[in-house]
Amino acid sequence: MAREFDLAIKALAEMIEVSKMETSPLFDGIREKWIEQGIRQGIQQGIQDTILDALEENIGCCPEGLVNSLRAIRDIDTLKMLHRRAVKAKTIDEFMQALNEAMRKNN
Repeated sequence: MAREFDLAIKALAEMIEVSKMETSPLFDGIREKWIEQGIRQGIQQGIQDTILDALEENIGCCPEGLVNSLRAIRDIDTLKMLHRRAVKAKTIDEFMQALNEAMRKNN
C-alpha cells in the first residue's frame, strides 16, 4: 500500500510539473511554432493534393516519379504556380516541364 501511495504521489508531482510547463511562456512559443508548422504542412499537402487531382482530371494519370517530386516541394508560392499549370496542362510532359523548372529554381 505504501508503494502505491508513493507511485500516486510521484504521478501527481509529474502532472503538476507538466501543468507548470504548459503555462510557461517558453512552452507558449514552442506550442505556437508547432501549430504554425502544422498549419503550413497542411496547406502544402492540400495544394499538392489539388495539383494531383487536377492532373488526374485533365490528363488522366500521375506517374509515381511526379508524385514524389511534387511532395518534395515545400514552397507554397511554387505549389500555387504549379497548381495553375496543372489546371492548364494538356499533356503530362507540359506539366513535367513546369515541375522541373520549379525544382531547379528551388534548389
